[in-house]
Order: sequence, then structure tokens, then C-alpha cells
Amino acid sequence: MGSAPLLSTMIPLLAIVLIGYLASHTRPFDGNAQKAVNDFVFYIALPALLFSAVAGSGLSEGISWTFIAANLAVLVLGSGIGLAAGTYLLRQPAPRALTTAMLAGYGNVAYLGVPLLVTAVGPQAALPVALGQLLHNLFFMVLYPLCAALAAQPTHTAQTASLARGEATEPPPAPVKSTGRAIVRGVVLNPVSLSVVAGLLFALFGLGLPSPATATIEMLAGAAAPGALFSVGLTLRQAVSALREGSVGVPELGCTVLVKLAVMPLIAVALVTWVFPMPAVWAFTTVVMCGLPNAATAYVLAQQKESGAQQAAASIVTTSALSLITLPLAALIA
Repeated sequence: MGSAPLLSTMIPLLAIVLIGYLASHTRPFDGNAQKAVNDFVFYIALPALLFSAVAGSGLSEGISWTFIAANLAVLVLGSGIGLAAGTYLLRQPAPRALTTAMLAGYGNVAYLGVPLLVTAVGPQAALPVALGQLLHNLFFMVLYPLCAALAAQPTHTAQTASLARGEATEPPPAPVKSTGRAIVRGVVLNPVSLSVVAGLLFALFGLGLPSPATATIEMLAGAAAPGALFSVGLTLRQAVSALREGSVGVPELGCTVLVKLAVMPLIAVALVTWVFPMPAVWAFTTVVMCGLPNAATAYVLAQQKESGAQQAAASIVTTSALSLITLPLAALIA
């Protein structure tokens, strides 16, 4: 893969992050602007993008099942390494360790991988990269909220026990829903999950929408990538301050960057070479997808769960900048 398609695709994405960062210093984007942009992306634009991508992914054209197995294995191993590092090396609490795990494995497949691979490889990469972004998004957009909901339960249990012993020094917290109801609300009824399910149904049954509805969804989907990247830029000012103040440490940032940009593509190369043989285009797509920088959606998810959003923003910016060097290397060994 040459450097020209890489640079021509990545530079505009980084430029949008920079524009968001510059906007964060202006009065119109003070206050709740960041939350408003983030909520628009998470509840409206991103579901539209996922529905459109999944519904038009061409699942009936033939799928390499070893491709699915290899990608799921890499995601489990990469995020597992991140979770272990966050829990045992960095001594992070469970919610923050889950964010580290997500950042260790979640690549920018939808916003960067799709245009990059289709441009570099050609139309034959469209199906594998569309399927790859579906796997990556399903893996993290379902498992991360699910695990975050489960991780929140022990904290609530401990608070309840302290109250029972009369150890509380603050007013009792509001009642927390049961684990099952929290999972249903946070995962099953999540707008992102619903949009993926709807897209799968449309793809499997060959359903369609009226032209005005399709045009509306496509317009909203087009706002997802710039909206998410602009939102990352808005929080970059706080992320830089957090790095200076130590609330985002160099060790945790270095851990996610190392796993995402180096360990993940190396694991992918090993799997597609010796464990899960597949056609060359599918193998190349697997390795490049695993070497992509962090997805801006990772920040959106961390912000929604109020766990490690500044860490996510710092990791997204750092991996995006460094991937200008590491992605061509990943393509070379693919």
C-alpha cells in the first residue's frame, strides 16, 4: 500500500480534530457545546451511519468465515491484553480498565478503514472492510456498555453495605436499577445497537426504504464522522491539560498506543498466516484494520459512561498521529 492513499485519507480527519480543538478556545463552544455535539453523534448521526453501512454491506455475496474467526480472535486478544494491563499493571478501577481495554482494541474502521482500504486495494475490498467494521462495532458497542453496566453493580452493592452499617457520610444515592434492567437499557435499547439490528434485518431480507427516507439517513450518516472527530477536537484541550496535570498518565496512554498500533497488527499477521488461512484481500484487510488508530466512537462511548473520556481523547489523537508511520509498516507485513 502506498503512502499517498493513506495520507490523502488521514490528513482531512486529523484536520477536523484540529478545527474542533481551535473551536474549543472560542466562546460559541463554551459550556454544554461539547455534550450537545457528542449526544447528536451518539443518538442520531452514528446510528444512521451504522444502519446505512450494515443494510448495504452485501452480506449475501459470500463471506470468508475464517476472516470472521480471525477478526474476533484479534479483538478478544487485543482488548484482553488491555484489560489485563489496566487491571494488574496500572491498577485501574474496573470501569477505567474497561476503557483501557476498549482503546487497546477499537480501531477507526468505519471512518478511516473503509475509505482507506477501498482506495488502496480497490472495490474487491468493499465487502471485507464493511464486514470488518460491522464486527468491530458490534464487539465494542455491545460488549463495552454491557461490561460497564456489570462493573457498576459492585460499586452500588458496596455503597448499599456501607449505608446498612451506618458508615455513609453523604445522603443515600438514588436507587440503581437491577443489573438486568441496566443491561437492557444500556445495551439492548441503545440507539447504536438498535440501528445495527435494524440494518442486519434490512440486509438479510433485502428490504428497502422510500427515497426520501434513504436520503435523510444518508445525510445524517454523513455527519457522523466529522461530528465525532470535531467532538474529539473539542475535548482535546481538556485532554492536554489532563496530561499535564497527571489525570491521564503516560503509562496508561502508552499502554493503549502500544497494543493498538503494534501488538494488534502483529497478532493479526500471525493468525492469518498460520491459524486462519483466507484469500489475500481478506488477509490484507484484517491486518490493516487491526493497525488502525482508535475510533472516535471510543471517545463517544467513554463519554456516555463517564469513564476515561479524557484518556480516550488523548489516545485517539496520539494513535491517529503515530499511525501515519505505523500503518504503512502494518501494510508491509500483511
